[in-house]
Amino acid sequence: MILSYQDILAAIESQEILITPFDKSAVGPCSIDLKLGDTFLVFHHGRLFRPNDRKAILKNSEVFRIEKDEAFLLSPNQFVLASTLEKISISKKFAATLEGKSSIARLGIVVQAAGLVNPGTGLKDPTTLTLEIAHQANSPVELVPGMPIIQIIFHQLTSESTVGYDDRESSSYVGLDDEPRV
Repeated sequence: MILSYQDILAAIESQEILITPFDKSAVGPCSIDLKLGDTFLVFHHGRLFRPNDRKAILKNSEVFRIEKDEAFLLSPNQFVLASTLEKISISKKFAATLEGKSSIARLGIVVQAAGLVNPGTGLKDPTTLTLEIAHQANSPVELVPGMPIIQIIFHQLTSESTVGYDDRESSSYVGLDDEPRV
């Protein structure tokens, strides 16, 4: 079951969903718009990456932090990782999915995330979400920190999960800083 506007607000009121900072005007009929953070991970051109070698990936990429009132210029055919401005925490009663905003997609920008925010994410330490941003159009686009970039949709589970994402020893992204994560 997808949470509706009033169900989202009730879950936030009961602190089963935490979003910091929270902007009530970002709540839609069945989602919340999340904003772009100020940190981007840019991959060096032409380097070979092995998905299981995180150290090599980080060695062949660079983190950029954008100052207030500046923009990140996303070039055609460029792919970057970014993070949300908001930190989230969701109880073990819910999961969430992320969907790109149509207003951004119409500019040729595909914003995706791993897709699933597991139950119990951010319970130990509220966390930003990593976004995968790819540019498919022919003209550069400015990405401005604080702009709405993706929607989070909450799903109520049929029963509360006995194990949350932050509880599992195999979970890779618990308690990390706010930079985009490979």
